[in-house]
Amino acid sequence: MENDQKRRVIIMSLAGLLFGSLFYMFGLSIQSSIFPTIVNYAIAIIMYISSFLAVHNNNKEKVKLFTYIEFLSIFMIILITIVLFNQLFL
Repeated sequence: MENDQKRRVIIMSLAGLLFGSLFYMFGLSIQSSIFPTIVNYAIAIIMYISSFLAVHNNNKEKVKLFTYIEFLSIFMIILITIVLFNQLFL
């Protein structure tokens, strides 16, 4: 894989993680109802899964940075799921 393609995959996956986090934080900031939080949670999960799959499909050479971004995506999915359950049940 070329360096330019690696750079593009890394930037796009980190952008997906950033936008997923921003969508979810926006959903949490709306306190009037739980519906926006759930919708933005779904959007964030889709962004995180897309970032994970983009990195996972291009990690044929076992690049350590790609593996780190995969673990970061999984960690973010777990983190926002815990926050969502905390918002719903407490």
